[in-house]
Amino acid sequence: MFPLLSGEAVTNVFVENLALDGNKTNNEELDGNYAGFVFMQDCATVEIRKVVARDYRGDGISWHICHDVTVEECESRNHTGLGLHPGSGSQRPVMRGNTIVGCHIGLFFCWGVKYALAEKNTIEDTKTAGISVGHRDTDNLIRGNTVKQSGQAGIVFRPECGPGFTGDRNTVEGNTVIDTGGEASAAVDVQGTTVGLVFRKNQLMETRGAAKRVGFRLGKDTKDITLDGNTTEGFATKVDDKRK
Repeated sequence: MFPLLSGEAVTNVFVENLALDGNKTNNEELDGNYAGFVFMQDCATVEIRKVVARDYRGDGISWHICHDVTVEECESRNHTGLGLHPGSGSQRPVMRGNTIVGCHIGLFFCWGVKYALAEKNTIEDTKTAGISVGHRDTDNLIRGNTVKQSGQAGIVFRPECGPGFTGDRNTVEGNTVIDTGGEASAAVDVQGTTVGLVFRKNQLMETRGAAKRVGFRLGKDTKDITLDGNTTEGFATKVDDKRK
């Protein structure tokens, strides 16, 4: 019931070339808001590179109230919690070139994550969402990621508790989402009162048969959603716009 690697109130830290093995079968769940396999809190300028974290009963790599964190070329595999978990007002995180497999959610933007770059990550076989954005997670760029075989949604913008609390003003560009969820699922699901999103040149693909599957699902209370140059293949409905 503790992180294997943790840091608190430290600055200018480099963590590289480690393999961390968990033991989720024989441990209790550890809440990723308070701890994780790799856990940082109240830190700044942290670089985590080429770290392999696998089989933990909780989150893989989690950081909170941490600014300018870079997580690059890491592997986060088979955790019961979240693969990468930036949260609690963390500013300017960079998550690039990581592989996330078999977690509950792949990349989870928690509370108040701003000016993030999530780029060229591969996210596979999550239990629910590949990428999840929500509570005041604004002004982020999600670009060039590949999301495969998510249990419920490839990319989801959560409803939260009303206007001003959603993940607004984010840009989602050049991502590939393949084979998401069940027979009535959406590859990209924008919920609640989310506003100000741009989806540009994303490729959504469904190879298992159309069924009732949807490319983009836009909730009835969402606003100012731009769809620009995206491609959708194999879905029953390319865009399910519930605002109409």
